[in-house]
Amino acid sequence: MNENVKLFFDEMAVNYVHDDSKLIEELLDSLRVTKCNRILDLGCGKGIISSKLAKRNHGEVVAIDLSSKMIELAKEKIKDPTVTFINADFYQFTDSDKFDAIVCFDAFPHFLYVEGYVNKAYELLKDDGLLAIIHDCGRNELNSHHRAHALKVSRMLDTPQKEFENFKEKFTPLELFENEKEYKMVMIKKES
Repeated sequence: MNENVKLFFDEMAVNYVHDDSKLIEELLDSLRVTKCNRILDLGCGKGIISSKLAKRNHGEVVAIDLSSKMIELAKEKIKDPTVTFINADFYQFTDSDKFDAIVCFDAFPHFLYVEGYVNKAYELLKDDGLLAIIHDCGRNELNSHHRAHALKVSRMLDTPQKEFENFKEKFTPLELFENEKEYKMVMIKKES
């Protein structure tokens, strides 16, 4: 766990506002997660996509975040019984059941240990499980924002194709795409 990341998001939780844009809906629609029994909303923050995933899926959503303050606010805001919020460090997170999909929205650059991220996602997913890393802004905007926070709470994001190099031994790419408004890496877990 990176204590700087936890403290940063605990401090910004109350004032954190995210535009609930149409682009988020389009990004989630493109993932086609309608036939999953279990989805992990990774780095869920205040639950921006948690209930949206539950409505698309009609199954269970487990939403985790390193920030206890973010989880506290998510629980106050979202009262969907199919969504479970857990304050947890992804690298240490365990679950008795595997997930059909892991969706990481607007959080991937805050996972500073990429090899550990890849291994944990692989461990938690069922064979042929979906891993989606999505952002509702382009890489240039995202990196510019992260440069402004010199607190060692994020890393610069590379192109989806270059970032995928970290995943290629354990995942097969479905979509690696970016433009000025979105960033998307969607991949399938290879059989174990």
